[in-house]
Amino acid sequence: MSSYALPLAELALANFIGIISPGPAFLLVSRAAAGRGRAVGFGLSLGVAIAATTWAAAACFGVSIIMARFATLYEAIQIAGGVYLVWIGVSAWRARPHEIDVAGPAGSVGFLRAVASGAALNLGNPKIVIFFTSIFVALLPAHIPLWLTFAAIAVVGLQEAAWYCLVTLLFSRARIQRAYRRAGLWIERTVGTLLIAIGARILGAAV
Repeated sequence: MSSYALPLAELALANFIGIISPGPAFLLVSRAAAGRGRAVGFGLSLGVAIAATTWAAAACFGVSIIMARFATLYEAIQIAGGVYLVWIGVSAWRARPHEIDVAGPAGSVGFLRAVASGAALNLGNPKIVIFFTSIFVALLPAHIPLWLTFAAIAVVGLQEAAWYCLVTLLFSRARIQRAYRRAGLWIERTVGTLLIAIGARILGAAV
């Protein structure tokens, strides 16, 4: 078991570096936590973690080979992810001032919708697809026991969930929410612009 500790630690470190580098998921979770509260932020965090865990499992069980052989599948995922980001960005730009105040309790429907949004965002994120179909697989030994495969997948899910829940806790603080109330419209437009730019860059690379 000790011989597998190093590759597992290297994988955890590489995944953590990828998680903390700012990207669409960070923008979406921090914006939601500041503007709509912890329930929505936690829902998005769970969705992001579910998608990352799904990609990790897919990579461990050979989907990377399929992705390499069927380039059109990867391009379709890129296009879907880019369109989704542009749509979120445009929605942020179109938000009315009264729509971006801090909301009350999200309720079960709002929470589940947030989970679905977070999952959709990360499932279509080319950055995470590239990581799990290349670097992630490369860091694992060629022949590993099944328990190590599941351990690697679990590490990914736990890291993703822990990081974005921490982001939610930080950005849902009362001081951050008060600042969001004062400058919510411009925050929405700034985040919207960044998301549109990221989405457009992904679409440009795909087509």
